[in-house]
Amino acid sequence: MRLSFTKLALFEFCPYAYRFRYVERIPIPFSPRLTVGAIVHSVLHRAFERLRDGVSLTRDDLHDLHASYWRDAPRLNRERFPDIWDRGHELLDGFWSARGHAPGRPVMLERRFRLRLRPEDGHTVEGVIDRVDQRSDGLEVIDYKSGSRPTELPARLRTQLHTYALALERGFNSAVSRLTVYYLTDNQGISQSPDPAIADDVLNRYQALAERVGAADFKPTPGKHCRYCDYNDRCDFRWTEDAEQGRDTKTSS
Repeated sequence: MRLSFTKLALFEFCPYAYRFRYVERIPIPFSPRLTVGAIVHSVLHRAFERLRDGVSLTRDDLHDLHASYWRDAPRLNRERFPDIWDRGHELLDGFWSARGHAPGRPVMLERRFRLRLRPEDGHTVEGVIDRVDQRSDGLEVIDYKSGSRPTELPARLRTQLHTYALALERGFNSAVSRLTVYYLTDNQGISQSPDPAIADDVLNRYQALAERVGAADFKPTPGKHCRYCDYNDRCDFRWTEDAEQGRDTKTSS
């Protein structure tokens, strides 16, 4: 079975949402926020390729890459989606102001991986790592997010980063010394060292995911998080305030 961090995160959010996306293959609706993130990721990837190859990069180059992305994307139109254009331009300009003097030189970009869980069952975890830099004490995994920096690294992102660290250490035989999420809204990062206990827990959760998906165990887990689900409108088990009030009334009586 082919797994991924995205699949694990969605299953742990709600198994029934996983069923909608990966079993019934119902696409998620258009999201301007996600579109901005995808555009900025792609533009930065092209910019980092130049840095990796020893080619100089300027602020104007970065904006030219942004404009080129829009020209090559058939569904994107600056006049139709001005907010998406402006937000992408703003994030890229802010990144250059904060990091243009020292953008670094990556050793890996958009590196695809396939991590085998157990030799005997054939389950794999697959994905793409945004960026890997070489440090004096090992590799640094860097993942870019378009949002603002939280006070601490969310558990969901610790899972993502440790998935990537496991892939590099097991698949590429490379030691990882630092895990970083870089937030483009305020151009600040959060870093931590890999934690073996978290890595072991992540592997166990992927194995549990494979077993439950294999058993078609997609029992819904409704709650207030349903408000953030892409399938809220079509789900018969979604949480509502009326249902919550009804349960509270029964409990009090």
